[in-house]
Amino acid sequence: MYQISLNCLKNKGLLLKNPTNTINWKGIRTFLTENYYCFEQWDKYLMSDVVKKVGPVNQFSIAINDKITNKGLVTPLDMDILATKLVHVNNIQELEFIENLFSNFRKTQPALYIRDSMHYSFVRNYMDLNQSDRLLQILKLKYKYGLFLDSYTANMLMDTFIKQNDYKKAALTAHEIMLQENSENELTQAACLLSCLKSIQSGHNYVQVEETKEDTKEKKNKRLVYFLRKEYNDEHFDLKSIQKLNGKTVYFSSSNAKSADQILVNNLKMFGLLHLGNFRKAVDLFEINVVKNSGKIFKFVLDEFKKENQELVASEEKDDSLNYSLDKWTNFEKLVETNLEKHVMNKDLETCIKEVEVYLENVKKSQIPRDIEDQNKLFNKWNNEQEGELEQQLKNFAIDQKKQSILKRLDDLEKQEEILRFFEKRQEIIDSYYGKGFTTEYPSDIPIEPEESIFKAKYERHFKPWPKYMNRPKSSYEISKTRANKLESLKKIYLNENTTTLNESTNKA
Repeated sequence: MYQISLNCLKNKGLLLKNPTNTINWKGIRTFLTENYYCFEQWDKYLMSDVVKKVGPVNQFSIAINDKITNKGLVTPLDMDILATKLVHVNNIQELEFIENLFSNFRKTQPALYIRDSMHYSFVRNYMDLNQSDRLLQILKLKYKYGLFLDSYTANMLMDTFIKQNDYKKAALTAHEIMLQENSENELTQAACLLSCLKSIQSGHNYVQVEETKEDTKEKKNKRLVYFLRKEYNDEHFDLKSIQKLNGKTVYFSSSNAKSADQILVNNLKMFGLLHLGNFRKAVDLFEINVVKNSGKIFKFVLDEFKKENQELVASEEKDDSLNYSLDKWTNFEKLVETNLEKHVMNKDLETCIKEVEVYLENVKKSQIPRDIEDQNKLFNKWNNEQEGELEQQLKNFAIDQKKQSILKRLDDLEKQEEILRFFEKRQEIIDSYYGKGFTTEYPSDIPIEPEESIFKAKYERHFKPWPKYMNRPKSSYEISKTRANKLESLKKIYLNENTTTLNESTNKA
């Protein structure tokens, strides 16, 4: 019960648990409902039997570190339980140590079979620890940690930042949903729209960069490279500026806003494409929605079109397709100016944001009960999976231990049998030792092949001509008479070539 009340206070913003064990009181209006966080079921999941068995989080993290460094036998279940126990971390040093464990686990093979419950537990416990900013940096490093947001944790994280009026970080969370192309939950799409539009309204799109004048007298440093990479931008993962990420997220979320007003959706699509820098596609969309279908365009979107048009006309980098789009927009602009009442709606960005908030409130009524039910089902499912996987691992461990003990006993029995029945199986032991059978068992009949091969190798190494002399005439490396005599004697000693001379002497006799 204490854990449930503690989570309620954390969600309301009244109690913020820091790793430094400081307590702050802060009254903030909630964005999502309290029921959305499923405190009771989440508390049961944190206090499940599987989580209790592993002991304190500091001891468990040290045990996992030993597994990773020494044996490398860490399972996805271990990391799932560790993510579940993150809520019990007391200081920043333990948190950094556990983050290093997740980074090392990312490099192992079991990371391919990571569990969805680990992502959920990691994100939610970081929010409970008041480490949302740190969590946002971890989510950006996909190659290092490999952590992803689902619809529920994304809603909670955006809710946390919106309650703090930090719309830039809420928009950064929405960018993660766009990059993952997660369009399952309409509530998430509405929250992403609100976060990005609030970020654009707050002026986070434009970052002031100090212009540095290059000195023409100074020589540029040139560096030799093997090849030049071809510059390519996929307009998705290669996007770096907040402006383009906001534009792509607005376009993606508005495209998946199923129950929103169609005029609002069309205008948000064009607005997002203009911020993305895709003027051609925005003009094509304007032609379909406004010119052909006699739709309406918001005034602030029309102003954004004019602004983008002026910048592109002033720029020097233009191709044929862009010139065609600029000419097309000039004709469309004249058409709109002649009949403003028919095509233009006098709405600014603030009015559009209010419409998005109304759309969000309508989606919440139908989506939040479904999300609560789905989360409760997931908690029960994850708990059963943990128990089943733990039992299976214990069974596999017991089977492996039995196999090892049986193999050890068989090895001991084989050694005892060899000692007890040595004289009965003497010939078989000798044959198995040398790898071949012999007609007799006398030691004198067994050839000593290893020694002969060693002497032959020594002979070839010392008396065979070097490869660098092979292309020279024979006279340059021909052996002298004295050396040839030595060579003949060595052959007789090491290569048993004296047998021919013995046979010849016996034949003469």
